Amino acid sequence: MPHSTIKYSVLALGCTFINLVHGNDLIAFGKECLLQEERLQTAKNRLDALSLQSELIQRKNGPSENYLERYQTEQADLEINMTECAETTPNSAYCHQIRRRYNELTYLIQQVKTEGMTDEYNLNDATMNYEITRANFNQRYDDFLTSCRNSDAHYALIQSPIAYKEVCSSPVTKKTVTCSLF
Repeated sequence: MPHSTIKYSVLALGCTFINLVHGNDLIAFGKECLLQEERLQTAKNRLDALSLQSELIQRKNGPSENYLERYQTEQADLEINMTECAETTPNSAYCHQIRRRYNELTYLIQQVKTEGMTDEYNLNDATMNYEITRANFNQRYDDFLTSCRNSDAHYALIQSPIAYKEVCSSPVTKKTVTCSLF
């Protein structure tokens, strides 16, 4: 009888040790998931700021395009008047005004086009960076969900009172993906 009692005691002690080790693994797993989740939230905040920057650049470019169209339309109208002036009274004050305005519009059109090229480059650069980082973020977030929410380890963390209490004890952590069942 004493021999079987020793066997059961060793077996019970071994199970307790395995639960403790497993519990520590779950705690480490949970804390690592919380850390990943925090990093992802920081990355998401940066992406949102980059998205806002891209949107502001697009809004800034909108009026330039409107000016360009208006200048080009006015310049086309002046070309007709310049042709008439050349045929009738090329040295009149009216014709001088038309040529001066035509030259101003040529300068303004060139200036808007130059600014547009610079802004377009900046817009494309910001948009491209946003799209690349957004795709990278989405992939990392999917990986996070796979390992920290849709896994057996996550389910074990939620089911273990000791590990859950250790990892998810604060009100802030209870609202995280890591500490919620769904």
